Amino acid sequence: MRYCCRKDEPDSKTMSDNVIKFRKPKPPPKAPNPLLRKLMIIAAVIVVFALAWIYVQVTGVPTQ
Repeated sequence: MRYCCRKDEPDSKTMSDNVIKFRKPKPPPKAPNPLLRKLMIIAAVIVVFALAWIYVQVTGVPTQ
């Protein structure tokens, strides 16, 4: 194995290849927050009811 500074040679190595690189380990993925999911579902249900109420107020109640 030869060490040189030229990078255009295909099998060339530099002295930095011989150095141990310490890397921080990746943190484990976080679990989703179940409270946030419940709040989003409740908010979506409220929005659906609000839109339905607005639709009925604008168009009027259908008569038979």
